Amino acid sequence: MGNRGRIGVSRWVRRGVVPAAAAGALVLGLGGLPSANASGGGGAHKLSLTQTNRGCDGAQIGQTQQARFGFVNMIATGERHVVANVVLKGARPNTTYSVRVIQLVPGDADCSTVDATLTTDPLGNGHVLVHETVLDGATGAWVAVNNQADFTQFYATATTPMSHRR
Repeated sequence: MGNRGRIGVSRWVRRGVVPAAAAGALVLGLGGLPSANASGGGGAHKLSLTQTNRGCDGAQIGQTQQARFGFVNMIATGERHVVANVVLKGARPNTTYSVRVIQLVPGDADCSTVDATLTTDPLGNGHVLVHETVLDGATGAWVAVNNQADFTQFYATATTPMSHRR
């Protein structure tokens, strides 16, 4: 699915009409995503969103923060795609966040590209689904979510390994 599909999903998210069944299908590995065992993908990983700071290479900066603000379900499919289902909870209400899926490629930093935006509802909750092609040589990935108006307010996952077949 190219940018057109991702933009459509983001629009649905902002309007609050993303069907729960679609999010559930991603978690279960349905909806066109082959199982990791059948396709050689890296499998699904559920990662907590915390306010632990990370460098572009995924290395932790400062202390680990324990408070959780949602989660990310991430899967690298056998078709050389990574899919991240980002669920932000208890963040600043009615706020737009930049979402980046940062792939770890030796000698290269993939952290400057915003892959999607997420706007929270009046309770500070939001969701976005991001599809991205796996970069050549990528060994892992992590997700960063930043408040567009205040970059000191951020959430991040730990890094997770990615494996795939060509």
